[in-house]
Amino acid sequence: MGVRGPAPKPTALRKYEGNPSRRPYPANEPVYATSAPEKPARTSRAAKSIWNELVAEMQGVGVLARVDKQALWQLAEDEAMLVELYAGIWDMARMLEKRAREEGKKLPGGALYQVFSMTSGRLAMSTIRNLANRVIIERREFGLTPSSRSRIESGGDGNPGAIDPLEMKLCG
Repeated sequence: MGVRGPAPKPTALRKYEGNPSRRPYPANEPVYATSAPEKPARTSRAAKSIWNELVAEMQGVGVLARVDKQALWQLAEDEAMLVELYAGIWDMARMLEKRAREEGKKLPGGALYQVFSMTSGRLAMSTIRNLANRVIIERREFGLTPSSRSRIESGGDGNPGAIDPLEMKLCG
């Protein structure tokens, strides 16, 4: 039997959000140095540009650690695959429009409607929907969605790991 309930929030996020429940933070939790992970060699061409964009955005905030390499690679690959799937849907629609023009026919409902009427179009859309949901979940892990970002407070100097001097005096 698996672990029950939603995944626990990372302690770093709990600290940024505050601790209204006053539950103690986990003891002896590993703390990793914040630095950008190296891009894996097996990264696809399309995912490389996504990787570079994500690292550039997250590195300045101090969210990344080298141990995030696999999760970040998966996010970049999934986003690249999602882009390719959408491009494939549009290619199918253009192909249907071209064929209809050549045969002098009109596509009732438009080309996209016809694509989604076909079994292959429905399967592609189902795949896109599942992959898009997975990408949203992966982006949440890094605080890259509006709702997950709204729960994080970073330090005023752009360093979320910075401790307020007053807090340091009070807490030691």
